[in-house]
Amino acid sequence: MTNKSLNEIQEEAENFITGGMSSSFRANFYNGLPMYANKAHGPRFTDCTGKEFIDFFMCNGSVILGHDRYEVKSALHEVIEKGFFAGFDDWPTVNLAKKICKSIPAAEQIRFVNSGTEGTLLSLRLARGHTNRDLIIRIDGHYHGCQDYLFANNLVSKLDLSNDGSKRSKTIGRTSGVPEAMDSLVVTIPWNNFEILEKVLLEEEGKVAGIIMNVIDYNNGVFLTTPEYLNFTKEQAKKYGIVLIFDEVLSGFKTGISCGQGYYGVVPDICIIGKALSNNVPLGVVAGKKEVMKNIMDPINPVVAGGTFSGNQFGVAAGNASLDILMKEDFYKNFLFRADQFYEKLKSLFREKGLPAVVQHLGAGFHIFLGTEEPINKYTDLNRVDRDLTRKFFNICIENGLYFHTDFTISEAHDELTLNEALEKIDIAIKKLKY
Repeated sequence: MTNKSLNEIQEEAENFITGGMSSSFRANFYNGLPMYANKAHGPRFTDCTGKEFIDFFMCNGSVILGHDRYEVKSALHEVIEKGFFAGFDDWPTVNLAKKICKSIPAAEQIRFVNSGTEGTLLSLRLARGHTNRDLIIRIDGHYHGCQDYLFANNLVSKLDLSNDGSKRSKTIGRTSGVPEAMDSLVVTIPWNNFEILEKVLLEEEGKVAGIIMNVIDYNNGVFLTTPEYLNFTKEQAKKYGIVLIFDEVLSGFKTGISCGQGYYGVVPDICIIGKALSNNVPLGVVAGKKEVMKNIMDPINPVVAGGTFSGNQFGVAAGNASLDILMKEDFYKNFLFRADQFYEKLKSLFREKGLPAVVQHLGAGFHIFLGTEEPINKYTDLNRVDRDLTRKFFNICIENGLYFHTDFTISEAHDELTLNEALEKIDIAIKKLKY
């Protein structure tokens, strides 16, 4: 611990770490400050000044079992004791792959990677290698990691607001350093729009390798699709010989063991999972049909997929320990029932206090939109949100020991006592905001 404030820690860190943070996304969405944490346990963490927080960020939604989970920590200790190694697989690697293939509908075979970004990169490479085509269709506003192909239009802040839904979206917000040539390899379209998808597929017939989307969009709040749209997309992909890819890095294990694809009942050709799979220990997985995955081992022109730390023993151990818990009977029934109770109490609190708010949620993920009482169903509905009110509210919450950033998440460690304490702190924040 230190006597320095978080501002002072960042100022010192900036001398050695660019921006004072190891990821540019760590600057808090509401106060602009990165968090410097000292320790974490269950649903809470303590920052480097000694202040304790109830955590609703949970490391970008990764920590679904809670920080410092005993079973996960014990598995990591076992890896250390046996002599940590990289560049080899072992039986735990095989066992984890078996569990994933048993749990995830799309998973006939898998390959381990180290992150969601690596996973989306490999999924695009597989789609292109399988079809011998180059073009990728992606959704305006969907995030798929820090990779050049899919960086443009990757959040609601980079939506093509001029698109009325009748055309392709313009490139918005391609980060510095990404060549303009990338635009020739990607077509960006609005989500949940049957007509534009069908139109683009017809226009680009024979050129499209893959379609990638978030099956549940937790990155921008909680935005949903429908089984009808997903089934239509799957039918169109099959019609044109295209690989359908679901990015479930953030949605994976939030609604159940079969992830978003199980929730909607639509199985893609490939999916990417990570984050909650290993309860925040670095690990990613590309899972899919054998017909597509076998391209990795093609004897003549393989889709190369490899890395020294792919399937690293710490991630595999954490994944095995996590899935053993997530696969237990009634795990989700009890956990998500408690989460749903919290969401309803939160809605009631805002109503009783007269603060216009929308609480949107599905499974372990939720979001709070302030300044409106109408559902936020489409990205353009975000124009009704009071951004100044939102910033003030969440800054008060953070000052009061409730940590919100992005990807609001409830973990299994958020027991009823913790959630009730959070409601009390939110009540105080509302009062401070109003008076």
